[in-house]
Amino acid sequence: MAGDMDRVLVTGASGFIARHIVLDLLREGYAVRGTVRSQDAAADVVAAVEGQGVSTEHLDFVPTDLTRDEGWDAAVAGCRFVIHAASPFPASLPKDRFALVPAARGGALRVVEAAARAGVERLVMTSSVAAVYYGHGPAEGRVFSERDFSDVDAPAISAYAVSKTLAEQAAWEAVAGTGLQLVAINPALVLGPLIGGSVGTSARIVQTMMRGWMPVVPDMAFGIVDVRDVALAHRRAMTVPDAAGRRFILSGGSRSLRQIGEAIGHDFPRYRRKMPRATLPDLILRVAALASSSAGQMLPELGPAKQLDMEPARKCLGVVFLPPETAIHATAASLIGHGLC
Repeated sequence: MAGDMDRVLVTGASGFIARHIVLDLLREGYAVRGTVRSQDAAADVVAAVEGQGVSTEHLDFVPTDLTRDEGWDAAVAGCRFVIHAASPFPASLPKDRFALVPAARGGALRVVEAAARAGVERLVMTSSVAAVYYGHGPAEGRVFSERDFSDVDAPAISAYAVSKTLAEQAAWEAVAGTGLQLVAINPALVLGPLIGGSVGTSARIVQTMMRGWMPVVPDMAFGIVDVRDVALAHRRAMTVPDAAGRRFILSGGSRSLRQIGEAIGHDFPRYRRKMPRATLPDLILRVAALASSSAGQMLPELGPAKQLDMEPARKCLGVVFLPPETAIHATAASLIGHGLC
């Protein structure tokens, strides 16, 4: 349990991952402050947490967002730790690869600078594997690790990957010489149970399949990590001494889009006929990419899943990863339970 009700700021508290972080911290005896854009968002978080049987007595909120300076000093005041989980992740990615950078990078700098001014002990930043492995070209047998950053000038890199890479790099540069410790968490595709009825961008992949909207899928595979493991990793990254100054890749294993569909169909037979039935030849996607930026941004994911080094998360943070099928099942069950598919 936390000592003497240490307070933790969680930015973007209404997000899919952030809700799980808030819930985990409250269960472990921390006081939590969340940043939200509106009081309605705060009310949704309270209802979602209480719906899990957890008290919100030690949960409060500060309204602010990544694009403005106001509110951040008030948000970090009295906090021992900060978890920066807020980041723009739109349902459809913009054509301009740098379009998300001002909010993501600027927001990261606002949080880091406010945390440093307030004397926060450690900041844990929610980054992504998208900030790790894009733009390095084919390399058979290569294992991507905490030493790797994506090349934002590579062709076909997505706006989301660019924003996560530049935001994380800016945070590492900004903490230098401040005394503020930084840890980055770089999860793969995050699936798992919904807290409340808000569907995260990653969960929409499962939702789209369950609605029968993906009869054909590209030949691509992703690392998958359960959101409950992601929340645990953030909490441990706050306090494990050896975690300071490191990046932690999170994945419970890789599955293709076809395998995700097969797992859903196996566990929920009435949805089996809606699952993808064919794999799109790579050539068709490459031709489509000539005219569609959305198709072009999928090209780096074609073929086998990237190999990722999860040993630091296992050894330093003590994370025992749930298998991808557990996360897939929990996502589908939540979507059904909330009437969202």
